[in-house]
Amino acid sequence: MKRLVKDIGLRFLGSGCALFADRILGEPPSAVHPVALFGRLMEKCEFFTWRDTRTAGVGYNSVGIATAAVSALLLDSPLLGTFVATYLAVAERALLQNASMIEGNLQSGDLAAAKELLPCLVGRDVSSLDLSGCARAVVESVAENCSDAVVAPMVYGALFGALGSLVYRAINTMDAMVGYQSELYKNFGWASARVDDLVNFVPARLLAWVTAISPEGSKVDFKAALRDGKKHPSPNAGVVESFYAHKLEVTLGGTNSYLGALEVRAVMGKGRAVVPKDITRVSDLTKRNDTLIGLSFIGVGLLLYIYGRMAG
Repeated sequence: MKRLVKDIGLRFLGSGCALFADRILGEPPSAVHPVALFGRLMEKCEFFTWRDTRTAGVGYNSVGIATAAVSALLLDSPLLGTFVATYLAVAERALLQNASMIEGNLQSGDLAAAKELLPCLVGRDVSSLDLSGCARAVVESVAENCSDAVVAPMVYGALFGALGSLVYRAINTMDAMVGYQSELYKNFGWASARVDDLVNFVPARLLAWVTAISPEGSKVDFKAALRDGKKHPSPNAGVVESFYAHKLEVTLGGTNSYLGALEVRAVMGKGRAVVPKDITRVSDLTKRNDTLIGLSFIGVGLLLYIYGRMAG
């Protein structure tokens, strides 16, 4: 038992430190980034396995999860292995840098340049978006990806070590690749989308709670934020975006276009429409949230490790 407590403590410590490593170092070049290599591998896997059936999608998803799990065997150290795997899975710096570049273009009035960059953050059609629409797309993406690309890999790294971080990143990557509700992936991507919903349930709600208790910004009405979050088609993105909307006192949601089809979403929040300067505000909120979670993980890790040592 004492060994288990120490190992869990080291996982929490490694996971928390990985966040700050990402802030300092950023991500490896895409040509050698393991997540990018995994994406290219799964593109080939999709080529050979795609069938318009859920069974084929389950097989595809299983191959991806197994690949990540086998890769985790190379990183079996509870501290160093968790740190490296979670560092590779976390992408806060890239997320916020992309958001900042788009904000710069919007603030200068260069809407065309902003739209060129938007696809790196959002999957919606951007051709018809105006200034406010572009800003809203960025704010919604930063909120959702704070959960998907930062908090979730940290949570699974802390709980399960390198295995947790890498398997989570594999699941989330496959969802991004084939989980969209288009005709092509409606059946094949079903398993990837459902598994991603499952693993993001806890991290999304952890982030929502941390957002609510953040000392800066508006006080969040939990009941109203939860009610608004349920209106979103995603059970996890909805709760995060809703809490962000209430904290920042802006409205999110509305009409989006995906692959030429309009999707009218309910409005979340009760403030004004999003403007470009809100991208800085959502980025600052995200960094505060991530910092609180990262430092908490480091603190919990140290306490568990010391307890495990003393118990021995």
